Amino acid sequence: MFGLEDLPFPVKLIIAGIADIADMFDLIPGSDIVEGPLLGAVAYALTDNPKALAADAIDGFIPAPLDFFPTTTLMVILDETGHL
Repeated sequence: MFGLEDLPFPVKLIIAGIADIADMFDLIPGSDIVEGPLLGAVAYALTDNPKALAADAIDGFIPAPLDFFPTTTLMVILDETGHL
């Protein structure tokens, strides 16, 4: 839909990794209200799958000390291997 799902797999992993690092260290301004939908949109743009959007948006609302799981990267890997 956005054209990002057609990028090569390593490029999608780099984009997902940057999004996960920003999520882990709470680098996105606006708290979790902005972070959840934004990370969901990144996951959806990279995979074109609404399941990735839902999982990543939910993960975006988890507060910083507990949020260490790289959900966006996992969604990209699952999509690439056909398990999503």
